[in-house]
Amino acid sequence: MELIDLPDFGPDDYALIVDGETDPFATEALGIEWREKTGHVGLTEAGRLIGHAAWVPVRVQTTTGQSVEVLGLGGVILHRDYRGNGAGRQVVSGAMTRMAALGGSIGMLFCLPERLRFYEGLGWYSIDRAVTADQPAGSIRMPMVTCWTPLVDGATLPATDLHVEGLPF
Repeated sequence: MELIDLPDFGPDDYALIVDGETDPFATEALGIEWREKTGHVGLTEAGRLIGHAAWVPVRVQTTTGQSVEVLGLGGVILHRDYRGNGAGRQVVSGAMTRMAALGGSIGMLFCLPERLRFYEGLGWYSIDRAVTADQPAGSIRMPMVTCWTPLVDGATLPATDLHVEGLPF
């Protein structure tokens, strides 16, 4: 398997990975509108695109008025035939490496509870405080697990409730 940069990731690439699967992220029932990502990596096997992860710079506000710049990880998806064999670990680790190379110090993501163990195994920590984000109809409390990770040694996330400025990622 090979990790590649995908600067022009688009609908055709996404369709190759999901291969007709409906609701591959299992989040459609949440009714959340997601932010577009700006950085993309893909995972290929014998030249075939089988995985994807993306990130976007995001500003997060704390209840103490502090503004924190994070890189929001999202769009993590693998073709169903490659799940559970280490490919997910490879694509997320690759995205984290690229996020750190961009100068990011803190990564943040949203996941379903059943995927938390996977991310914890890659150095992500769940946030046990309220995290809100914007939606077209107003601010919502995120109904998913929010995690963070230091992308550089010594990076920390303030221990307060957090608000993601704009759409979640």
